[in-house]
Amino acid sequence: MSTTLPLPPPGGDPAALRMQHGLLRFVREAAESGAPLPGEHELTARLGCTRQQLRNAMSTLEAQGIVRRRQGTVTTVDPVALRLSVRLEEQFEHTDLLDRLGYRASVEVLSSQTGTLPSQAAALMELPPATRAHRARKRWRADETVAMVADDVVPLADEIEARDGESIFDLAHRVWGEPVIWEVSTPGVALLDEALATTFELAVGTPVMTFELVGVGASGKRLMYSLEYHNPAVASYSVVRTVRPPWHGG
Repeated sequence: MSTTLPLPPPGGDPAALRMQHGLLRFVREAAESGAPLPGEHELTARLGCTRQQLRNAMSTLEAQGIVRRRQGTVTTVDPVALRLSVRLEEQFEHTDLLDRLGYRASVEVLSSQTGTLPSQAAALMELPPATRAHRARKRWRADETVAMVADDVVPLADEIEARDGESIFDLAHRVWGEPVIWEVSTPGVALLDEALATTFELAVGTPVMTFELVGVGASGKRLMYSLEYHNPAVASYSVVRTVRPPWHGG
C-alpha cells in the first residue's frame, strides 16, 4: 500500500541496500523526534559509505520533499512528506514496502490450507460459503518487529491448487484468468485477542489497524479477499484527499 517510496530499489547491491536502510532509519527517527539529521561526516561514518553515495541518496529524498537541505545549515525532515511514502491509494507488496522504508523485511507463512470460504468473505464475494478456497495466514516482520498479519482467501477452481510461496495476487490470477487491478479496502481498528496477540508478540488488547480487502479484476469479478492487521508502531498510513470549493466559514 504505497505509492511515493523514499528511495528506489537498490538493484541487488548489498552495500547500497545497507546504506539506504540505515539512512532511512535516521530519517524516520528524525521525523519522530523533530530533530535534524546528523551531519554528513557523522552519517558517512555510521553508514559506512562514501560522501558521494550519501549525497546521491540524499538528493533522491530531497527531490521527493522528504528532506530539506540548505548550504551551511542542518538537514531537516518533513514529517508530512514522509507520511506520503505510505499511502492507501495503491496496493504494493508489503515486503517491498517495508524494505524500501529502510526495514529488514521478511514474511513467513503461518498456515496454509484448502477449505471453504469464510462466511464474511463469501458474502462480500457473492459466492456460496461451501465454495472451495485456499486460506493462508502470513506474518511480516520489519527488522524483528511484527508489522502485519494477513488472512488471505482465494476461491479455487476444481483443478487448481495453491503453490508453495505463491502470492495471493498470483494465485487469484491463475484461478480467474485475470489479475487484480484494484481493491475495495475498508479500514478499521481491532484489539488483539489472545491468539492474535501471540502472533504479533504483543499484549492482549493492543490496538491494531485493520484493512478488509476485496480484490477486483477488469471484468468486475471479485477475485480474492484478505483481512490485514497492521502494527501502527511500524508504519502509519496516510490518504490524500482533494478539497473542492465552496468553502464555508466556521
